Amino acid sequence: MKIYKFKDLSDQSTYPHVLQIVLNNSIWCAKPDSLNDDEEFKFKLDYGPSANTLSLLSEIIVQHRTTNFLPPNTSASMVIENSRLKSIAAPIIEDLIEKCRNSIGITSFSMNKNDDCLWEKYGGRGNGVCVEINIPDYLIDHSYHKVHYVAEKIFHVDSFLESALYADKAFATFSNILLTKTRTRWEQEEEIRFIGNRQEVNFIIDGHISEIIFGSNVPVNTFNQLMAEIAEHCNSNLINVVKLADKG
Repeated sequence: MKIYKFKDLSDQSTYPHVLQIVLNNSIWCAKPDSLNDDEEFKFKLDYGPSANTLSLLSEIIVQHRTTNFLPPNTSASMVIENSRLKSIAAPIIEDLIEKCRNSIGITSFSMNKNDDCLWEKYGGRGNGVCVEINIPDYLIDHSYHKVHYVAEKIFHVDSFLESALYADKAFATFSNILLTKTRTRWEQEEEIRFIGNRQEVNFIIDGHISEIIFGSNVPVNTFNQLMAEIAEHCNSNLINVVKLADKG
């Protein structure tokens, strides 16, 4: 599968980032808070009890209770019946979100190289580059995940209760949060994300670069400067280089 990484070249400080991708086949895995979406951790919770909510809440009470005055199941039933589930779950959810912010690494790509909005937002308004990367199909839904676009970002409280109880469930919940976006604002980006359990590190891309596309507004001196660094590597590795024509 082909995925694309856009980089802005309007600031010379970004050149090493591009060279790192092209020459070292590696890319920065960032903290979620460093991404451009200010709504990564904004969502609604569905507190409507499911068939599993009572048992999950009972286990939570067993872990955190300070008194044995009532059996856990009875306490959980009272919480639900008295509409106190939201207040009980709030600190659990806040703790999980904080763990996600500080443990999950993420890198964003697109499945589209021709969208003008992508070039505008991430490709320096044409003064940028788009790197085409071929990744094996078996990595899709394993380490690379397509973003799901929804009308409204809503999660059920059960997933957070499960994550608090079982460590192996937490990563799935973190991924679900980071792989769900609102349709009207983000869908045109056709985003695909690498999700890892380390952040602020360079990771080796499990794939190969097949094309480098320079935007139509990249100055000649910028193009020549970068080509001097990558031309030999591109020739040796059969990487196609394209310079888009100036639209003016």
